[in-house]
Parts: sequence; C-alpha cells; structure tokens
Amino acid sequence: MSEVVVGLDTTADKIRALLREGHLRADVARFLDIRYQHVRKVAVDAGIEQGLQRGIVVVPAEKPLPAVREETAIDLLVDAGFSLLGTWVATDAGIALSTPAPKDPGVYAFAVDDAVKYIGVTRMGFARRMYSYSKPGSTQRTSQRINEIIGEHARVGTMVEIYIAVPPALEWNGLPIHTAAGLEAGLIDMIQPPWNRMGVS
Repeated sequence: MSEVVVGLDTTADKIRALLREGHLRADVARFLDIRYQHVRKVAVDAGIEQGLQRGIVVVPAEKPLPAVREETAIDLLVDAGFSLLGTWVATDAGIALSTPAPKDPGVYAFAVDDAVKYIGVTRMGFARRMYSYSKPGSTQRTSQRINEIIGEHARVGTMVEIYIAVPPALEWNGLPIHTAAGLEAGLIDMIQPPWNRMGVS
C-alpha cells in the first residue's frame, strides 16, 4: 500500500488510489490512520464501488486484524452486507421492535448515532433473540443488561437501530462451519463494541 501512495499529497488522493488498486475500505482506513467514514465519503463522492468486500479471507493467526481504536461506523457493516432491520422503541411495558424480525439465524448489531455499540449472534433466530431483549427472563443477565441500556436510550428519544446479516454456511474438509459464530467473534475482536463484555479487551 505504501508504494501506491508515493507522490500523492492529499488524503483523498491516497484513498482513491488505494481503493482503485482493490484494497478494502477498512484496510485503507487502518493504513492511513483515519476514520472509516472518511474513506467511505471519498469513495461515494468519487463513485468508487471497489473496496467493499472480497468474500471470506483467511488471516494467519500470527497476523490478526488490529482492533479498531475509535467507535466504528455502522457503514462498515452495511458495506459488508448487513441490512437495517428496524429500531427499538419505548413502550409502556418497556421496549419493542419497530418491525417484526425474521426467524433466520445470524449476526446482529445495535447502533446509536451511526456507531456500532453491540454485536451478537443467534442460532435460534432473530425474532426469538430480539424478543429476549424486549422481555428478558430472570436468568438472562446479558439480555437484562442490554434491555436496560436500550430502554434508557429509547425513553429519551435516542434511536437504537438493529442491523442483521445471514452469512452462508461453509465447509472445511467436509466438516461444517457456522460462519455466523465466527463472524460475531471476529467483529467483536476487531470493533470492541462498548456494550459487549465477552471478547472485549
């Protein structure tokens, strides 16, 4: 990447050059030590669609992806394939979804002010998992904690958005791989969402 930006003066020029070389937006942001939103805006303004995703990439264990230092924009996940499900809204009974959730299993993210706050995975399906956040059982400590956080935001009018993704199942040497679980773990490790506890440094 260093060779690509030789002779380029502005950050925008470097972003455009790196994206046109096929580098991912997230990688460009890390290399230039700038926010992902900056890279995305330059790409959108220039009409550059490259750098969104390159499928599944195996990263050697000795070279893990670095954790994101600042709050991560939800655009990073949207560009990778996450879609907006809806928002949490305040009700007389607590909180509820603004729209029904699908029954598919997958990975989900909660975002406030376009920043990722929480990453989770569900094998039981989004509908059941979101229900557990809206009406957590007495033994569901994580759901209770997140319910309180979402409730505080919803009551003061702060929008908490829900984004979801359903990554395809894979195989390794004929053995099944649950990609959703791996995606959740990888995102938590990279993003370090402030509402997560498991997997956060």
